[in-house]
Amino acid sequence: MNSIPITVLCGFLGSGKTTLLNHLLNHTRDRKIAVIVNEFGAVNIDASTIVHTDEKTIDLSNGCICCTLRGDLLEAVHDLLQTRELDQIVIESTGIGEPLPIAQSFCLTPEELDLDPSIPNLLGKVHIDAMVTVVDSAQFFEMYHRPGTIEGDDLERGYGQLLQEQLEFANILILNKQDVANPEDVQKLEELVAITNPKARVLKSTKGVVPAEDILNVGLFDFEEMSKLDAWMLELEKEHTPESEEYGLGTYIFRSFDPINLDRLYEVLEQGLPKNIIRSKGWVYSGHSTAILWNHTGRFMTLEPLGEWNNPAEAFTELVFIGQDLDPAEIDALLSVTLMMKS
Repeated sequence: MNSIPITVLCGFLGSGKTTLLNHLLNHTRDRKIAVIVNEFGAVNIDASTIVHTDEKTIDLSNGCICCTLRGDLLEAVHDLLQTRELDQIVIESTGIGEPLPIAQSFCLTPEELDLDPSIPNLLGKVHIDAMVTVVDSAQFFEMYHRPGTIEGDDLERGYGQLLQEQLEFANILILNKQDVANPEDVQKLEELVAITNPKARVLKSTKGVVPAEDILNVGLFDFEEMSKLDAWMLELEKEHTPESEEYGLGTYIFRSFDPINLDRLYEVLEQGLPKNIIRSKGWVYSGHSTAILWNHTGRFMTLEPLGEWNNPAEAFTELVFIGQDLDPAEIDALLSVTLMMKS
């Protein structure tokens, strides 16, 4: 039995995932595809593709099926493999779903499977082929900077935080709604992707129209690479991304071996970062044995324990800032007041 490729499809509410799904189903009539979704109501599969419905599945006219995910994802895939002959599986995440945990479900080791015999062993039967994120190019930055947390999200994430996760964890990014997007916003979005996820394949689309062969069975997923959540910061140090002369994004890396006074840092952050900074991430050295993770997207900011320093004597703060017309002197001045200078 050949391993079946799985495409994980993500994107915020209204980004165009359903439109893309319908396009794929209508242009892959030579393949038997299973689409796994959270609930039928969220998908709205084109009625012209439906042949028969029952409680669990929708049979589609091109030999594909659509099934609900009412229980465990691995169980759903296992059942499909037992009852259907398939060429491809597409898993559509909810609009507020982050993509990486879905991929992790299919990257269990034999040792992990041995610990829980109830988990279906799908090793060699399926594999993640690509993580695909659909982006609403017309409203991305409006949502990115939207205040508050996402309604219905158990993790209580901010809008910018979730959108950034969906960008960073994708192998393929489909910048949708090109017909109604501002060209300057599209270029700014492309530059944000080039900085935060330089290895992603970027496609542009209107109404979800992209060649199926560009996103299905492409072999782009590498779990070892995708699990390095801060890999984009390493990329920044390897190669500088050119800035646009007119409205491009730039980066600045702040480093300090002097510890940061967290009380002073909180006072600074309460005043807010400069508005031209749209993304920053890194770690903070506060003089203690625990490193602090700094994660900021849009209006959302978190500081939380990251783990123990391997060598406290060599600990330091490193923060990467991404934004428009960044002023390194302004950032240095902002953070210098938080430093506990060595005598």
